[in-house]
Amino acid sequence: MNVNQIINMIIKLVMRKAISKGIDAGIKGASNMGGRRKQGDAEVDEYGQPTGQDGRPRQGGNGQGNGITKQQVRQARQAARVAKRMGKM
Repeated sequence: MNVNQIINMIIKLVMRKAISKGIDAGIKGASNMGGRRKQGDAEVDEYGQPTGQDGRPRQGGNGQGNGITKQQVRQARQAARVAKRMGKM
């Protein structure tokens, strides 16, 4: 084995551990969200989407009016980055 192969092997090992820790932390954070969300059950429909006073879905916070919140957009972008990164390994 040359030095380049050894360095690549070590970098892959470290990245794999870092990604798995990040995924574990994300899952733990998502599992704790259920306890915080229960405070406003009256404003959530049967699918878990926030609703307004009249029962209709609220407009999204990103200005596009399609019902997607900024947090959902960020999560989708982060998931796409992780998937792209995992495809390179």
